[in-house]
Amino acid sequence: MNNPAQIKRFILTGTPGSGKTSVIRELEKFGHAVIHEAATDIIAQEQAKGLEKPWEEPDFVDQITFMQKERQVSATGELQFYDRSPFCTCALGKYLAHWKNTEFTPSPVLLDEIDRCLKDRIYQNKVFFFENLGFIEHTDARKISYENALIFEQIHLDVYKEFGFDIMMVPKGLTIAQRCEFILERIM
Repeated sequence: MNNPAQIKRFILTGTPGSGKTSVIRELEKFGHAVIHEAATDIIAQEQAKGLEKPWEEPDFVDQITFMQKERQVSATGELQFYDRSPFCTCALGKYLAHWKNTEFTPSPVLLDEIDRCLKDRIYQNKVFFFENLGFIEHTDARKISYENALIFEQIHLDVYKEFGFDIMMVPKGLTIAQRCEFILERIM
């Protein structure tokens, strides 16, 4: 078992469709421990059950939070890369509230997980942020417009700044392999 104090957990985040998942998959091919995005999996699970827009459900953010915590606690390896985090889930909640013209009030589930992550220093303070690519490709889970992705991007930046993270911008003009190199050079 790894000594929890020795584990380095890095968050990869940013605009939907910015290449995070492609880089995560490449890091996984290199043999690194990666933890895949929970929101996409929750959307797929719920859509498979016939729920067309699971993001409109009141417990959507909590479902993501539970899956993220479960994956984080179960992860092994002294170096881990996360495709999003509970801080991203907070940004998602704020984004969804933005479109409902309401204030976002994080649930006790999300607040407890954010508090645990901060108190126990679960993640490294350096966060790798992937900027938008200037366009967006839609998937079953990613139906956001480019304009709305830019709003979501700013909300993410604001949330990570609010919680005191050091944001490292990952250049968008690089290949997937170069982006992996960029990240690995900055954590070693």
